[in-house]
Amino acid sequence: MFYGWRIVGGGFLSQAFVIGFFTYAVSLLTQPVQESFGVGVEMVMYSLTCGTFIGLFTMPIVGILLDKLSVRILFAAGIVLFALGLWVLGQSTTIIQYIVVFGITMALANALAGSMISSAVVSRWFTENRGKALGVAATGTSVGGVLIPGLITYWLPDYGWRGTLENLAIVLIVIVLPVVLWTIRSWPAEVVIQGAEEGEAGGAISAAAQLGLKDILRNSNFWWLGASLGILFSTYTAILSNMTPYATQLGHQDEAASGLIMVVAICGLLGKLLFGMAADMLGQKLALWSAQLLVAIGFVMLAMEPSYPLIVLACVSIGLAAGGMLPVWGAFIADIFGLQSYGRAFGLMAPIITLFVMMGFPLAGRLYDATGSFSLVLWIFSGLMVVAALLVVPLRLPRKS
Repeated sequence: MFYGWRIVGGGFLSQAFVIGFFTYAVSLLTQPVQESFGVGVEMVMYSLTCGTFIGLFTMPIVGILLDKLSVRILFAAGIVLFALGLWVLGQSTTIIQYIVVFGITMALANALAGSMISSAVVSRWFTENRGKALGVAATGTSVGGVLIPGLITYWLPDYGWRGTLENLAIVLIVIVLPVVLWTIRSWPAEVVIQGAEEGEAGGAISAAAQLGLKDILRNSNFWWLGASLGILFSTYTAILSNMTPYATQLGHQDEAASGLIMVVAICGLLGKLLFGMAADMLGQKLALWSAQLLVAIGFVMLAMEPSYPLIVLACVSIGLAAGGMLPVWGAFIADIFGLQSYGRAFGLMAPIITLFVMMGFPLAGRLYDATGSFSLVLWIFSGLMVVAALLVVPLRLPRKS
C-alpha cells in the first residue's frame, strides 16, 4: 500500500481530536466550568475569544516553521503541548487562568496539530489524488465531532470537568502521539516506498522553489482566494452557530432543532469525500463554485422560513458544501504556491479568513436583534455568496504538466 495513506491516517486522527474538542465538544464544558468558578457564560466564552486572537499570530509563525522543520517533530510537539495544556487547564483555580491557558492551548493545538499541518503533509505525498486524500484526512474533523463529545459526555458525570480534561490528555499521550510518530513523515524521500503509484510519491518529491513572504503577499491569487474563502467560512459559521435558535424561533422543538446540527455534521462528512474527488476531476474552481452554490441554495431556502422537512433539506445542502471547504482550500494552496511554500501560504491566509469569521457573528446578531428574524441575515448572506463566487473568477492556477 502506498505510504501516503498512512500519512492520511495520522492527519485524520490528529484532526479528530483537535477539531473534535475545540469545535464540537468544548461547549459541553461551559456549564460545569461556569458553576465551578461562579461566573456567567460570557466569561467562559472569552476563552474561545482568547484562543482565536492568539491563533492570528501562531498560524503564520507555525506556517513558516512548517516549510523549514520536520513536520513529524512539529506534529508531535503539537500533540504534547495539546495534552499538557489540557492537564494544566484542569488544574486552573481562577477563571482568568482558565481563559489564558485555554487560549494558548487552543492556538497551539490548532496550529501544530490541526487542519493546516495535516493538509500540508498530505499535499506533499499526493499529486493526482491530492483532493481525494485531503478529503479523507479532513473527515477526521467530522468523526471527531461525534467521538470527542461522546467521550466527554461519558466522563463528565464520574470525573467532573477537571478529571475529564486529564483523561483526554492521557489519551492524547498514550494513543494519538504514538500513532503520529509512527505515521507522519515530512516528504516521500524520508522512507523507502514500495508499490507507490507513479505521479504520487515521485510528483510530491519534486517541488518548486520556496517563496518568500513578500512573494506570497504580492500574489493577487492570495488575496482573491483569501477573500472568497473568508466570506464562505464567515457566513457558514455564523448561520451554523445560530441554527438552533433559528429553528426554535419558527416553533420547532429543541430536540428537532438540535438535530439539524447533526444533519450538517453527517453531510459534512460525505461532502469532504465528494468535494475532495471533485477537486481532482473538475478542478478547484468548479469545486469551490459548487460549494458556494450549495451554501447559497441552503441560505435561500432557510430565508423563506419553510416547513421542517425543507429546513432539513437546506441543512443537507449547507452540510455538503461545508465538507468541501477544507480539502478544496488545501488543493488551491498546493497548486498556487507549491509544496515548499505550502505552510507559510496557508499560515498567512488563515488569519485573514479568521478576521472574516469574527465579523460574521456580530453582523448576524445585530441584524437579528433589529428585525427579530434571521430572514434578512440569510438573504444578505446569500448575496455575499455571489460576491464570493465572483472573487474566484480572477484566480489564475498554474497549468499542470
